[in-house]
Amino acid sequence: MIKLLDTLKLKLILFLFVAISIDAYAQKLTENEKTVFDEIVYKRKKVGEYETLSKWAIPIRYKIYGDTSSYLVKEVDSFFNLIKKITSYDIKKTDNADEENFTIVFGTKPGDFKEYTLSKAPLEAAASYRKRVTSNSEIKRAHSLINTKKFRDRINIKNAVKKNIIKGLGFENDSKLAPNSIFNTKSDNYKIEDFDIHIISALYLQAIKPGMTRDEVDKILNP
Repeated sequence: MIKLLDTLKLKLILFLFVAISIDAYAQKLTENEKTVFDEIVYKRKKVGEYETLSKWAIPIRYKIYGDTSSYLVKEVDSFFNLIKKITSYDIKKTDNADEENFTIVFGTKPGDFKEYTLSKAPLEAAASYRKRVTSNSEIKRAHSLINTKKFRDRINIKNAVKKNIIKGLGFENDSKLAPNSIFNTKSDNYKIEDFDIHIISALYLQAIKPGMTRDEVDKILNP
Protein backbone atom coordinates (compact mmCIF):
# COMPACT_ATOMS: atom_id res chain seq x y z
CA MET A 1 0.00 0.00 0.00
CA ILE A 2 2.82 2.39 0.93
CA LYS A 3 4.65 1.54 -2.29
CA LEU A 4 1.49 2.28 -4.28
CA LEU A 5 1.08 5.68 -2.59
CA ASP A 6 4.71 6.52 -3.29
CA THR A 7 4.20 5.65 -6.96
CA LEU A 8 1.08 7.81 -7.17
CA LYS A 9 2.92 10.71 -5.52
CA LEU A 10 5.78 10.37 -8.00
CA LYS A 11 3.35 10.39 -10.95
CA LEU A 12 1.63 13.49 -9.56
CA ILE A 13 4.96 15.28 -9.13
CA LEU A 14 6.00 14.40 -12.70
CA PHE A 15 2.64 15.57 -14.06
CA LEU A 16 2.92 18.91 -12.25
CA PHE A 17 6.50 19.31 -13.43
CA VAL A 18 5.49 18.73 -17.07
CA ALA A 19 2.52 21.12 -16.76
CA ILE A 20 4.70 23.84 -15.23
CA SER A 21 7.40 23.29 -17.86
CA ILE A 22 4.91 23.65 -20.71
CA ASP A 23 3.51 26.87 -19.24
CA ALA A 24 6.98 28.31 -18.80
CA TYR A 25 8.03 27.20 -22.29
CA ALA A 26 5.04 28.84 -23.95
CA GLN A 27 5.48 32.14 -22.14
CA LYS A 28 8.98 32.61 -23.58
CA LEU A 29 7.72 33.65 -27.00
CA THR A 30 10.17 35.72 -28.98
CA GLU A 31 9.01 39.02 -30.41
CA ASN A 32 8.54 37.42 -33.83
CA GLU A 33 6.63 34.44 -32.39
CA LYS A 34 4.33 36.78 -30.47
CA THR A 35 3.66 38.85 -33.61
CA VAL A 36 2.68 35.73 -35.56
CA PHE A 37 0.60 34.46 -32.63
CA ASP A 38 -1.38 37.74 -32.66
CA GLU A 39 -1.81 37.51 -36.41
CA ILE A 40 -3.22 33.98 -36.55
CA VAL A 41 -5.47 33.48 -33.50
CA TYR A 42 -7.67 36.58 -33.26
CA LYS A 43 -10.88 37.15 -35.14
CA ARG A 44 -13.63 39.77 -34.95
CA LYS A 45 -17.11 38.19 -34.93
CA LYS A 46 -19.00 41.39 -35.70
CA VAL A 47 -18.07 44.87 -36.83
CA GLY A 48 -17.27 47.01 -33.81
CA GLU A 49 -16.49 44.09 -31.50
CA TYR A 50 -13.11 43.28 -30.02
CA GLU A 51 -11.02 40.62 -31.74
CA THR A 52 -11.05 37.44 -29.67
CA LEU A 53 -9.50 33.99 -29.92
CA SER A 54 -11.22 30.61 -30.04
CA LYS A 55 -9.93 27.27 -28.73
CA TRP A 56 -11.18 23.88 -27.60
CA ALA A 57 -12.60 23.72 -24.10
CA ILE A 58 -13.77 20.10 -24.28
CA PRO A 59 -11.78 16.90 -24.94
CA ILE A 60 -11.01 16.26 -28.60
CA ARG A 61 -12.17 12.92 -29.99
CA TYR A 62 -11.13 12.45 -33.61
CA LYS A 63 -12.26 9.92 -36.19
CA ILE A 64 -11.02 9.21 -39.72
CA TYR A 65 -13.44 8.60 -42.58
CA GLY A 66 -13.06 7.65 -46.24
CA ASP A 67 -9.66 6.57 -47.50
CA THR A 68 -7.89 4.90 -44.58
CA SER A 69 -4.58 4.12 -46.28
CA SER A 70 -1.95 3.34 -43.66
CA TYR A 71 0.20 6.40 -44.42
CA LEU A 72 -2.81 8.72 -43.99
CA VAL A 73 -3.88 7.15 -40.71
CA LYS A 74 -0.29 7.26 -39.45
CA GLU A 75 0.02 10.94 -40.36
CA VAL A 76 -3.17 11.92 -38.55
CA ASP A 77 -2.40 9.81 -35.47
CA SER A 78 1.20 10.99 -35.17
CA PHE A 79 0.24 14.65 -35.56
CA PHE A 80 -2.52 14.49 -32.95
CA ASN A 81 -0.08 12.70 -30.63
CA LEU A 82 2.39 15.52 -31.15
CA ILE A 83 -0.27 18.15 -30.40
CA LYS A 84 -1.17 16.21 -27.26
CA LYS A 85 2.46 16.26 -26.11
CA ILE A 86 2.86 19.95 -26.89
CA THR A 87 -0.33 21.04 -25.13
CA SER A 88 -1.07 18.23 -22.61
CA TYR A 89 -4.63 18.49 -23.93
CA ASP A 90 -7.09 15.59 -23.74
CA ILE A 91 -6.97 14.19 -27.30
CA LYS A 92 -7.93 10.64 -28.25
CA LYS A 93 -8.85 8.67 -31.34
CA THR A 94 -12.32 7.13 -31.31
CA ASP A 95 -14.28 4.61 -33.34
CA ASN A 96 -17.53 5.86 -31.87
CA ALA A 97 -19.31 8.22 -34.28
CA ASP A 98 -21.52 9.47 -31.45
CA GLU A 99 -18.62 10.88 -29.45
CA GLU A 100 -16.32 12.11 -32.23
CA ASN A 101 -16.07 15.88 -32.60
CA PHE A 102 -13.07 16.25 -34.92
CA THR A 103 -13.74 14.59 -38.28
CA ILE A 104 -10.92 13.83 -40.73
CA VAL A 105 -12.19 12.85 -44.19
CA PHE A 106 -10.00 11.60 -47.06
CA GLY A 107 -11.38 11.02 -50.54
CA THR A 108 -10.34 10.87 -54.18
CA LYS A 109 -13.25 12.61 -55.91
CA PRO A 110 -15.50 15.61 -55.09
CA GLY A 111 -18.55 13.48 -54.33
CA ASP A 112 -16.75 11.68 -51.50
CA PHE A 113 -17.22 14.76 -49.32
CA LYS A 114 -20.87 15.70 -49.97
CA GLU A 115 -22.00 14.34 -46.61
CA TYR A 116 -19.49 16.55 -44.79
CA THR A 117 -19.95 19.91 -46.54
CA LEU A 118 -22.35 22.55 -45.28
CA SER A 119 -24.23 22.77 -48.58
CA LYS A 120 -24.05 19.00 -49.20
CA ALA A 121 -22.28 19.89 -52.45
CA PRO A 122 -19.21 18.11 -53.83
CA LEU A 123 -15.84 19.41 -52.62
CA GLU A 124 -14.15 21.14 -55.54
CA ALA A 125 -11.13 22.39 -53.58
CA ALA A 126 -8.12 20.24 -52.77
CA ALA A 127 -8.73 20.72 -49.05
CA SER A 128 -11.22 22.44 -46.81
CA TYR A 129 -11.93 22.82 -43.12
CA ARG A 130 -14.66 24.24 -40.93
CA LYS A 131 -15.32 24.68 -37.23
CA ARG A 132 -18.37 25.01 -35.03
CA VAL A 133 -17.76 27.68 -32.42
CA THR A 134 -20.09 28.70 -29.58
CA SER A 135 -21.00 32.27 -28.65
CA ASN A 136 -18.32 31.96 -25.95
CA SER A 137 -15.68 31.20 -28.60
CA GLU A 138 -15.35 27.56 -27.56
CA ILE A 139 -14.66 25.19 -30.46
CA LYS A 140 -17.13 22.31 -30.27
CA ARG A 141 -16.57 20.54 -33.58
CA ALA A 142 -14.18 20.59 -36.53
CA HIS A 143 -14.07 18.96 -39.97
CA SER A 144 -11.01 18.45 -42.17
CA LEU A 145 -11.67 17.42 -45.78
CA ILE A 146 -8.81 16.41 -48.09
CA ASN A 147 -9.01 15.23 -51.69
CA THR A 148 -5.78 13.26 -52.03
CA LYS A 149 -5.98 13.16 -55.83
CA LYS A 150 -5.47 16.92 -56.03
CA PHE A 151 -1.99 16.83 -54.49
CA ARG A 152 1.13 15.99 -56.48
CA ASP A 153 2.72 13.70 -53.88
CA ARG A 154 2.44 12.33 -50.36
CA ILE A 155 4.58 15.07 -48.85
CA ASN A 156 2.04 17.68 -49.95
CA ILE A 157 -0.82 15.55 -48.63
CA LYS A 158 0.92 15.29 -45.25
CA ASN A 159 1.39 19.04 -45.29
CA ALA A 160 -2.34 19.54 -45.93
CA VAL A 161 -3.25 17.15 -43.10
CA LYS A 162 -1.24 19.16 -40.59
CA LYS A 163 -2.47 22.55 -41.80
CA ASN A 164 -6.13 21.54 -41.73
CA ILE A 165 -5.84 20.13 -38.22
CA ILE A 166 -4.00 23.24 -37.05
CA LYS A 167 -6.80 25.46 -38.37
CA GLY A 168 -9.34 23.26 -36.61
CA LEU A 169 -7.50 23.87 -33.35
CA GLY A 170 -8.01 27.64 -33.52
CA PHE A 171 -5.13 28.90 -35.70
CA GLU A 172 -7.35 29.91 -38.57
CA ASN A 173 -5.66 33.03 -39.96
CA ASP A 174 -2.78 32.79 -42.41
CA SER A 175 0.56 34.41 -41.57
CA LYS A 176 2.79 35.99 -44.18
CA LEU A 177 5.32 36.74 -41.45
CA ALA A 178 6.17 33.05 -41.08
CA PRO A 179 6.98 31.87 -44.62
CA ASN A 180 8.38 28.49 -43.53
CA SER A 181 5.81 27.79 -40.82
CA ILE A 182 2.80 25.52 -40.67
CA PHE A 183 0.80 28.71 -40.14
CA ASN A 184 1.50 29.82 -43.72
CA THR A 185 -0.79 28.10 -46.23
CA LYS A 186 1.73 28.56 -49.06
CA SER A 187 4.57 26.91 -47.16
CA ASP A 188 5.73 23.49 -48.35
CA ASN A 189 7.37 22.73 -45.02
CA TYR A 190 5.48 19.85 -43.43
CA LYS A 191 7.74 19.56 -40.39
CA ILE A 192 6.84 21.18 -37.09
CA GLU A 193 9.64 23.41 -35.86
CA ASP A 194 10.26 24.95 -32.42
CA PHE A 195 8.73 28.16 -33.76
CA ASP A 196 5.41 26.37 -34.36
CA ILE A 197 5.59 24.45 -31.08
CA HIS A 198 5.99 27.63 -29.03
CA ILE A 199 2.91 29.22 -30.62
CA ILE A 200 0.74 26.09 -30.35
CA SER A 201 1.60 25.62 -26.68
CA ALA A 202 0.94 29.31 -26.01
CA LEU A 203 -2.68 29.17 -27.21
CA TYR A 204 -3.35 26.08 -25.11
CA LEU A 205 -2.00 27.46 -21.86
CA GLN A 206 -4.61 26.81 -19.16
CA ALA A 207 -4.60 30.49 -18.26
CA ILE A 208 -5.74 31.47 -21.76
CA LYS A 209 -9.49 31.05 -22.14
CA PRO A 210 -11.77 31.04 -25.20
CA GLY A 211 -13.09 34.52 -25.98
CA MET A 212 -10.12 36.42 -24.55
CA THR A 213 -9.09 39.65 -26.24
CA ARG A 214 -5.54 40.56 -27.23
CA ASP A 215 -5.15 42.83 -24.20
CA GLU A 216 -6.22 40.04 -21.86
CA VAL A 217 -3.83 37.56 -23.42
CA ASP A 218 -0.95 40.06 -23.39
CA LYS A 219 -1.11 40.06 -19.61
CA ILE A 220 -0.33 36.33 -19.68
CA LEU A 221 2.13 36.11 -22.55
CA ASN A 222 5.19 38.21 -21.94
CA PRO A 223 7.58 37.97 -24.90
